Amino acid sequence: MIKFFRNIRKKLAAENRAMTYSRYAIGEIILVVIGILIALQINNWNEEKKTKRLETKILKELHENLKIDLLGIQEDINTMDSIKKACKEVVTYLKTKGQPDSSFYYLTTALRVRPHFDPNKSGYGLLQSKGMEVISNDSLRNDISLLYERAYTYYRRYEDERLDFHNLNSSAKFLEYFYENFDAKATWYSKFLITQKDYERLRKDESFIKLASAISFENSTLQNRAQRTERHIKNLLQFIEEELNSNSN
Repeated sequence: MIKFFRNIRKKLAAENRAMTYSRYAIGEIILVVIGILIALQINNWNEEKKTKRLETKILKELHENLKIDLLGIQEDINTMDSIKKACKEVVTYLKTKGQPDSSFYYLTTALRVRPHFDPNKSGYGLLQSKGMEVISNDSLRNDISLLYERAYTYYRRYEDERLDFHNLNSSAKFLEYFYENFDAKATWYSKFLITQKDYERLRKDESFIKLASAISFENSTLQNRAQRTERHIKNLLQFIEEELNSNSN
C-alpha cells in the first residue's frame, strides 16, 4: 500500500502537480500513523492476555495453597479441642483416682501439646514478585493481602505467646513430676510417666490445678483466633473460585 502511494507521489511530482502531491503525502503519513496505532493496540491486547494468564496462574496457586492451609488449621482446631477436654479431665482424674494409668498419661501429655500452623506462601510469594496489581479485582487483592499480612501474622503472634507461656510456666512443672519418653506410635509422639510417689505429691499440688486451668485459657484463646482465621481462609477460597470462574467466561 505504501509503495502504491509512493509511485503516485513520484508521478505527481514529475507532472508538477504540487497540491495533489501534498494531499497524497499527507495520506501516506496518516496511513503510517494508523498502522502504528494498530500495532500498538495489538501489542496492548497481547500484554493484557499475558497479564490475565499470569493472574489466573497465581490465583490457582493461591487456591491450592489455601486448601492445604484450611486442612492444616482445621486439624489444629481439632487438636485444641482435645487439649481443652484434657485440661478438664486431668483435674477430675487427680481428684478421684488413687494411681495413674494409661488414660492419665494421655491426658497429661495432651496438656503439653502445642500445634503449630505453617501456612503455604508460594502463591503469595509469586504474587509479590510480579506485583500486587496483577490481581485486577481490587476487593480480592485487598482480601489476599489482609489474610497473608495481617491474619496469618496475628495468628502467629498468638502461637508465640502460647509458646512463651509454656516455656515460663509448664516446662518446669512437668519436669518436676514427669518423665517424658518419645513414642512414635503414641498420639502425641510422646508419653509422660510418673512414679506413684510423685503422683501422690501431684494430687496435693494446687499449683498444678491452676496450671491446667491456665493452659485451658491459653488454648481457648488461640483456638478462637484459629477459628477466625479458618473463616477468613474459607471466604477467600470462595472469592478466588468466583474470580476464576469469571475470568474463564
